[in-house]
Amino acid sequence: MNIAHVVSTFSPQLGGMGKVCLDEALGLAKRGHAVTVFTVQYDRQDYTAHDAQFPFPIVRLKPYIKMGDAGWVPQLHSVLKKNFDIVHVHYPFYGGIEWLLGVRMPLVITYHMDAQLAGLKSLIARVYDMFWPKLLFAKAKKIIIVDANSAAKKIAIDASKMIALANGVDINIFKPCVVGAEQIGLPNIKNKKVILFTGNLLSVKRLDLLLEAFWQLADMEAVLLVVGGGSQLFAYQQMAVRMKIDHAVYFVGVCADTKMLAQYYNLADCVVVPSDYESFSLVAIEAMACGKPLVLSNIPGLATKTSSAIFFEKGSVVSLVNALRMALNVSSAAKQHIATVEIAEVKQKYSLQNHIECLEQVYQDVISSK
Repeated sequence: MNIAHVVSTFSPQLGGMGKVCLDEALGLAKRGHAVTVFTVQYDRQDYTAHDAQFPFPIVRLKPYIKMGDAGWVPQLHSVLKKNFDIVHVHYPFYGGIEWLLGVRMPLVITYHMDAQLAGLKSLIARVYDMFWPKLLFAKAKKIIIVDANSAAKKIAIDASKMIALANGVDINIFKPCVVGAEQIGLPNIKNKKVILFTGNLLSVKRLDLLLEAFWQLADMEAVLLVVGGGSQLFAYQQMAVRMKIDHAVYFVGVCADTKMLAQYYNLADCVVVPSDYESFSLVAIEAMACGKPLVLSNIPGLATKTSSAIFFEKGSVVSLVNALRMALNVSSAAKQHIATVEIAEVKQKYSLQNHIECLEQVYQDVISSK
């Protein structure tokens, strides 16, 4: 099959949606399909060398208007005139989806999440959502939702088109292994209890809540490792300084190397997802694949991920502090049991190989129904 993937953010830009698109494009290419990724060029950087590492072309479109992860790219319609067998759209993509309405190839949409916006962006999105997404969803042949228990609610989805397909992780990369602090360039945290946060540093991810809880935890043997970046990185670094915990909080930046990311997971004593909103959370699944104790906000996108997680009340510092104490004091035997349960759950429900096979079948069904 000749497949076009359309996504607002893509490697090396941050974001789980772009990571899912990358995993799918790689998996489909390995299975012999021709894949082209269409995304937004967010800056003037030359990505030629970066893009050359992938076994498929990446078309980066310069936006006429840019606002956050949104990009107005009317040229998307013309570049998609190539005879693709199918166009797979990763939603949301503000400024992009309206240009797909005239595309003649069959459309598949993955509804990753409802965009979490505030202020003027929220107002613009509300007006936009009244019109363009509804038309695109009506045009689509199939609509994939990543978690049936946290299905997006802003746009009504025709049940006959809906397919629940969980995102997947590569269990050949994300798996238990022994990692030393010196091995990943962090000798100062050797023999420390490592609390790991990884992800895009957006407000909704609530790193501020985790920093507050870490301060109140007051465990001299614990450190907080933050893997990720974004526009709020400096603000969080300054927050750690004001709290006088910066000596125990390590901001290591963005990690685009999945093998390195797996090492960070394996170094951790527990992994925390303190978000106010998650539609799926690849972080939770990657941590499970590495067999790590999880501390999760008790929200729909996380509540059904694993039976072995420690949950805390969304937005509550006190509840998060108590959950961290529990996670850091899990016995060796309990850790082994958690790892056994989580790894089995990932193999059964979240294997990337199974995900790609199911996605391939969705495409074939759509094409055969034309």
